[in-house]
Amino acid sequence: MKFLTFEIVLKDEALRRKECRNSPQNRAATINVTKNPMRIIAGLVDTYIILMNISYVTRVPYPLDRVLAQYFDLEHIETVHPTTLGQYRVLQVVGNSIIFEQIWPKWLGVQLRTTITQSWDPPNQIRFDFVKGFLRGVTVVTQLRACDEETIIKDVYHVPLVPKWRLLRPPLAALVKRGVDRVWKEDLAVELCHGGWPGIPGHEKQVETKSELIHTTSSEAQMRWVRVAEEEDLHSTKPVTIEVAGQGVMLWKDKDGIRAIDSRCPHTDGPLALGQVSDTHVTCPWHNAKFRLSDGRVCRGPATQDLVVFPVKLAGKAVLIQISRNE
Repeated sequence: MKFLTFEIVLKDEALRRKECRNSPQNRAATINVTKNPMRIIAGLVDTYIILMNISYVTRVPYPLDRVLAQYFDLEHIETVHPTTLGQYRVLQVVGNSIIFEQIWPKWLGVQLRTTITQSWDPPNQIRFDFVKGFLRGVTVVTQLRACDEETIIKDVYHVPLVPKWRLLRPPLAALVKRGVDRVWKEDLAVELCHGGWPGIPGHEKQVETKSELIHTTSSEAQMRWVRVAEEEDLHSTKPVTIEVAGQGVMLWKDKDGIRAIDSRCPHTDGPLALGQVSDTHVTCPWHNAKFRLSDGRVCRGPATQDLVVFPVKLAGKAVLIQISRNE
């Protein structure tokens, strides 16, 4: 694209020179410019290359604080957006700015990289400057606006090195919109990640949580059985999430029977039912933590706490789980 751009510009420059008067001063200026190729390029960029602005507006069904936290959860990128955004590697955190490297998904065997500075201008503006590598020079300014319990997001993409060719603008704008639509679709499919590294500058990191429905110190006399589902409602192809005493429990039927575990990852509260579930393990869809279904043991971080596993029994076709009596 760069070569095409410069080829078009060079033709325009040649036409412009033909229209100039054939004066000694103009001939001298032409000779001086020709002897300095860098001056030619600089002049062409100043004269023929413009900054193209592309606006994108969307509305998401989450409050502003949750959306802001998602923007600074770079840890989820590799898990949620492996084919759209690739991977992020944090290089430095300075004040309200995060410098990271984006490793793009491979395309035709080529893997491009970009160094980006992400800056937060409280309370609701975020700026992305592509400072090195692929798409260098692009800037994205994001404005968040609360609207009841939802958030309106406005992105403005400032794209340099675009020729003054109006026919190019609509397809480029459509390409940006399709790409951002796809990223938001992936985010909303897993309930909008948050809590991963590095987090909002100056905010405390989210602490891992554990279910209060069962206590390791509880005796049998302190426990009770509660009916939570019917066996016919459970399938081996899709887990079911139910609520017990205000907390979520994920039910899963496999070849060994019915299992009941915490529905949320203890790392940053990711919805486990939306992750990958097999006969032996469940993987969090946010940050890729992996747990063993038989005993809830952490098999892969970033989570450090095990999941709570609830005892399960059948009473006819009713599914019961055992929880603490005081819940």
